[in-house]
Amino acid sequence: MRRRTLALVPLVALALASTACDETSDTDLDLDTTTTVPTSLLVEPSLFLGDVPCSAATGAMQSYVATVLDVTDASAPFPLPSSPPVTCTASVIFRQILVGHVYRLQIDGYDVPAAELTPVGGTSSGSRSMVRRAAPAAGTVAPLWSTYCKDITAQENVRSTPETCEELAPLSTKTGVLINPRATLAGTSTIPGLELACKKSSVDPQGNPVITGQVASFDVRPTDPALPPLVNLPCNNPAPAPYTQNIKAGATYTFRIEARAETGGPVTWGASCTAIAVDGLVVHALCDPLSKDGALDLSLADVLAAAGTSCAKENVATYDALLGAPSPLEADGVACDKPVRFAPIEPAAYPKIKLVGRDAAGAPVVTASCLAEIAPGAVSTATCTLVP
Repeated sequence: MRRRTLALVPLVALALASTACDETSDTDLDLDTTTTVPTSLLVEPSLFLGDVPCSAATGAMQSYVATVLDVTDASAPFPLPSSPPVTCTASVIFRQILVGHVYRLQIDGYDVPAAELTPVGGTSSGSRSMVRRAAPAAGTVAPLWSTYCKDITAQENVRSTPETCEELAPLSTKTGVLINPRATLAGTSTIPGLELACKKSSVDPQGNPVITGQVASFDVRPTDPALPPLVNLPCNNPAPAPYTQNIKAGATYTFRIEARAETGGPVTWGASCTAIAVDGLVVHALCDPLSKDGALDLSLADVLAAAGTSCAKENVATYDALLGAPSPLEADGVACDKPVRFAPIEPAAYPKIKLVGRDAAGAPVVTASCLAEIAPGAVSTATCTLVP
């Protein structure tokens, strides 16, 4: 399984364009009748069905719901209204999208006919959660399969279709979060074919040992102390079992992924993963790519507030930030109430960070001394104190 993040979505009007076996669900009621192709995303069942049968037989998929997640800002994924339930032979078109934005298509598959399902809140709600049309008070119907498709960048006047989708996988009825550390390997290089990969040992035709790939193992470290860390996970192994204990529906969970070139060795790369827990579903966390570099956030306003004062009280207009050894980076003339981020910077201890607050004339008013530990693939914050 690969990563997937689920969330409830806002209201929108949705309608089926046809009820034939090749029907298409369009998320925009105002269909374009000109020859210009509208900017849109197309979901074809042939992309994701794989070996899962699509029929009225017991145990087969009969319908699905498609959802689009705007992942242009990976740190703040935004779900669009979901499609209505459609038969597993139908296509779905999403037209309420923005040119240049990056989207991820997600699929929930049901062994219930589309005609028997309706979204929570009604057909125009755009909800991803389904109830039985004949008994809505009986509670939501859990999908039996899920998958997601390769990210797509919307192009003007183009109906885009994802290149590939992950194979459908059975869903648990538990509320949980699944972390697949290998999802952080994607996108680690701007040059195709140079992404990080799991280490593999083989033998060439001459009998010589050959090692390919870079990553030997992962650690998964939840920020929630109620969830246990998972350490020394071999890179080539399948994703670990999902977190289901102490997972609360509607809560956001974040995880730090640490990758090592040698099992038990130092952390070489790092990344963050995020998931929003959904009642009755095991959701897949959305992960950033692994990175060797880190980042540091600094704020003079926070330092002043901790000391019981403020920019206005101290008459500070701007401040300078100097990282000090082992980095020569600095930022000058930052507005007193604004934070500053240094990125990318080399992972290391930074014990000589200096903040100098200046008045409108540029004269120094306050000085703070800070220290920070920068880790690969993480945004760190410094510990600062005012210098008397």
